[in-house]
Amino acid sequence: MSARTRELRRSRRREYPFIAYVVALLIVPLTKILARCEFRGLDRLPKGPYILVSNHITKLDPIFLIRFVWATGRMPHFMAKASLFTIPVVGWVLRTSGQIPVDRGGRGGAAVGDARHWLDEGQCVQIYPEGTLTRDDELWPMKGKSGAVRLAAEAGVPIVPIAHWGAQEILPRYGKGLSIFPRRHFTVQVGEPIAAERFTGLHDAADIQTATNEVMSAITTQLETLRGPKPETSTDATQGAQ
Repeated sequence: MSARTRELRRSRRREYPFIAYVVALLIVPLTKILARCEFRGLDRLPKGPYILVSNHITKLDPIFLIRFVWATGRMPHFMAKASLFTIPVVGWVLRTSGQIPVDRGGRGGAAVGDARHWLDEGQCVQIYPEGTLTRDDELWPMKGKSGAVRLAAEAGVPIVPIAHWGAQEILPRYGKGLSIFPRRHFTVQVGEPIAAERFTGLHDAADIQTATNEVMSAITTQLETLRGPKPETSTDATQGAQ
């Protein structure tokens, strides 16, 4: 364990709510049962605040990425659909542990404000730029939404692209049953951060879309390191993620 990771974990113990440790106590052992987890490129993660963006393949992704973020010495702050926060007990746990509700039918102002709060506190916020599970038949990232880029521009923080692979072998996309045996392998690859300066001075929707496409391309590049090159052919759903 590096000195930086030890310091982050000491900071986490000082600053994060007790419920975060309860969640970790449940999720970390669960992910260890489900898969052997490998995290590559942790030395690329910034020391200060940043936005973590990744591909989205299965409903299990958040569980494994909570394990990943926790392993880096940070407290997970995920954007999640607002309906989850209305579930008794679950909603209380999500809010108390610092997760961020997103009303997909609204304008998202409250979610941006919550995300800015955590970034201003020097922490990281995790976003799925696609906004939903990928619909690509081969599970490649789709065209991204602009929320992460807009937030980075507003908060003045870098975006860190990551890719993960393996959770779909435990729970297929849109699947309901877990495949536990044999034990699977789940890998996260961290890419080079995209500096905050890239997102300053974006003048119009075209600039924002160009930057969003670059973010999705960075995610796809990291995914290629885990599963091989992406085929040249694409569909409308994946256009902009190449």
